[in-house]
Amino acid sequence: MSEVLSHLEFGAMDIVAARKGAWVIGADVVYVELSAMAERPPANVDFDQTALTFYGARSLGSAVEARFGLRINRLEGQLDFTDSVGVVTTEAEWWVDPIVGLLVRSPDGRRAQFRLYTEIGGFGAGSEIAWQVFPNAGIRLTERLGFEFGYRALGTDYESGEGGIVS
Repeated sequence: MSEVLSHLEFGAMDIVAARKGAWVIGADVVYVELSAMAERPPANVDFDQTALTFYGARSLGSAVEARFGLRINRLEGQLDFTDSVGVVTTEAEWWVDPIVGLLVRSPDGRRAQFRLYTEIGGFGAGSEIAWQVFPNAGIRLTERLGFEFGYRALGTDYESGEGGIVS
């Protein structure tokens, strides 16, 4: 983890959702920029990754929600040789994964909130398998506003040329 953080240039995550009765629609975005310098041959290596998820959900009770949707993935790598050759090469991959998930949360109405979101996807449509585990805890400040803190673990098993959209 410390090695990844030492190469982190920028990272952002955001989740937005709208609820009406038992139904939810939402979007979730993850964006990361990583950079490193290689000594031999001298080169600057940059990777950018974006995961944009659109989902729908249905409450199955006061503490459980079933989710379904699509995640659009983009991975771009750029290799810039810094010697006198001046060669720059860039490759990008795009693919789409269907996802299904389950959100389990503490009962509504409490100031302290706890949630566990898990999902699985891919199923060979884009990646072979994609997964996520996202536990978090939060505090409600008002009926419509609160803060949440958590740790998100994501995994994707994707190989170029097998499913997905290649650019």
